[in-house]
Amino acid sequence: MADTNDERVAGGALPDWDVTDLPEPPKYQFGKAFRSILGPGIIALGGSIGSGEWLLGPAITAQYGGTLLWVATIAILLQVILNTEAIRYTLYTGEPMLSGYMRCKPGAPFWASFYSGINFFGIWPGWAMTAATALAAAWLGYMPQDADGGTVRIFAYLIFFACLGIVLFGGKIYNALEKVQLFMVIWIISYLVVIDLFMVPPSVWWTTIKGFLGFEALQSQGESGQVDWLLLGAFAAYAGSGGLGNVTITNYVRDKGWGMSSLVGAIPSMIGGQNVTLSHWGKVFRITPENLTRFKEWWKYVRFEQYGIWLIGCFIGIALPAMLTIAFVPAGQEMDQWSAAGFQADGLAREGGRVMWYLTLVCGFWVLFSTQLGGVDGVPRTYTDIIWTGLKRARNLGEHNAKWIYYPILGVYILWGVIAMYLAKPFFMILVSATIGGYLLVITALHTLYVNRKFLPPEIQPPMWKQVGLVLCAGFYSVFGTVTVWQKVLVPYVFPIFG
Repeated sequence: MADTNDERVAGGALPDWDVTDLPEPPKYQFGKAFRSILGPGIIALGGSIGSGEWLLGPAITAQYGGTLLWVATIAILLQVILNTEAIRYTLYTGEPMLSGYMRCKPGAPFWASFYSGINFFGIWPGWAMTAATALAAAWLGYMPQDADGGTVRIFAYLIFFACLGIVLFGGKIYNALEKVQLFMVIWIISYLVVIDLFMVPPSVWWTTIKGFLGFEALQSQGESGQVDWLLLGAFAAYAGSGGLGNVTITNYVRDKGWGMSSLVGAIPSMIGGQNVTLSHWGKVFRITPENLTRFKEWWKYVRFEQYGIWLIGCFIGIALPAMLTIAFVPAGQEMDQWSAAGFQADGLAREGGRVMWYLTLVCGFWVLFSTQLGGVDGVPRTYTDIIWTGLKRARNLGEHNAKWIYYPILGVYILWGVIAMYLAKPFFMILVSATIGGYLLVITALHTLYVNRKFLPPEIQPPMWKQVGLVLCAGFYSVFGTVTVWQKVLVPYVFPIFG
């Protein structure tokens, strides 16, 4: 790369960066981090707490007890490395990591098509449908069945349009998301902590803790000695964020204004966002002692959010529902398509009365609503940043016009969601999305490593253990993807053709 003392720094396949000084961060203090800086990690946690934590975690623990929770331990630790290394690029450039991908050869059009194409197959609206099953259950008085699909779909439409209403307001779309997700995360975890403390025996707590640390062999699990690799791979992918969700965290870092992002802008909301602008690309800072000191101060906030909020939140979000499942769901029970949102509700009702059934359904609804809200924003946000940076026609638009890309894509996503709800059942959508998400983690981990080594100056490149961690992340999800295809596609469908 070019010498960072020059006025321009080579930007690969996109225009070179202008060079300036890194904005000074607030002096790091623990209390200040909560009051003024907290945000991107909470939004990411709210978006991830539904699928892996509330759906796939209980599905795994119901079938295998707590013995496979160690898969989540590895997944979360590897994903937090990916999160922080993607944020490293954003602090330096002010751009989301997807823009960094666009800067690589063979060029932005190729990578825009590549990521858009793969991500398309993973954007099923499964969380709206599963959240809707919780509302439908409360409305009907029992868990929905196939015959109740119409009622579930009506609630799913209402959830979709509620999410749409939230992202219409706030000046920056980020502002509305931050407030709503913070409320939901606090409500969800508080409810689960109280229930687990007063209704779950200590032996179940110990079983769950051992599950995260036990590393029991996979081949010893299940009645037949076989593991459902589709379910386990989906759990591994969504134990954290999964798919493009990990690198999309950098979009929220940009909109929050961390590092060089304060010079870039944010995606404006449709209502109240007239004064919000978004540059097509960022700027980088000069490598001086003062700027490096500021970078280290910004990095303290990254560590606080990702390790103190996102990582710990993911472990808590998996552990609390898992304990309810181990304590109140019969061992070996499989999660069906329509009971996913209230899997533990019947067991809790037997112990605490009908009121516990309704409260658990409400909790399940909030968990899954928060994840669907993350998707309703995350899908158009991802495609907007791909188009805004990667396509030449979009780069000719003025800086006030990002919302005219975001909201039409959001409209298409809502339309697709309405159609998709007639094509597949709720839990199936989650499994498909998670499987695609696992493959995306392989690609984004390696691509992030390449971008940071190519475009970041040596003084702020990731340490070697982080680089090794990105390679391990890619390898971990490669194993799950390969075995899933072998077990679910090649063995039952392909090999019989050839005898």
